[in-house]
Amino acid sequence: MNAFVDTSSLFKKYVEEDGSEQFDSSVRDVDELIVSPVTWVEMHSVIQRRLREKMLTRKEAGWIEQEARRDFNYFRILRWTERLEQKAVEILRNHPLKTLDSIQLASAALVAADVFLTSDRDLFRAAKKETQNAVFIGTK
Repeated sequence: MNAFVDTSSLFKKYVEEDGSEQFDSSVRDVDELIVSPVTWVEMHSVIQRRLREKMLTRKEAGWIEQEARRDFNYFRILRWTERLEQKAVEILRNHPLKTLDSIQLASAALVAADVFLTSDRDLFRAAKKETQNAVFIGTK
């Protein structure tokens, strides 16, 4: 079984927060984790935002980046293609999403993952229509 994981859920692998246990149990039997070509950039965006908001220390941020870099060696990272770009535009025409969320959802739709994991409510609503098995990680 494979799973496409968006950044909002993947971050729960590194920081204990609402939905972290659910994320861990959701990926326990997964053979392959798939991420979009923008996930690495988004991870850094989240780390930097949490540093500014003093929700992370520099030491914690460094540890997260180190662990994520190690893990990314094992993830399947979808490549940016014209097809991905077209799918993201199509999704934006059909759903009121942020740009990067449309890329996340387009990536998941193109790889036809067994499950799509997200902790973003807007993305989850759109994913229920665009993928076969969207799962919301966190408090509904």
